[in-house]
Amino acid sequence: MMSLLLACPMCFGDVNSVEVHAAKVGVLVLLGFIVPLLMAIAFVARSWAKRAHALDRAATQQQAEA
Repeated sequence: MMSLLLACPMCFGDVNSVEVHAAKVGVLVLLGFIVPLLMAIAFVARSWAKRAHALDRAATQQQAEA
């Protein structure tokens, strides 16, 4: 099954060719943009969750005092 998914040497070309090197660099550049973006989204989601937890805790304390 995996042999169907992998490119043959005729399709992929020479491993040392410029096109293959450019494709590999392109993948690394895209990862360089996508990974920090996903980390930023995760940081914002975590900060929102912490803020919601703090607001819930403050509301619970306020109800207990009243």
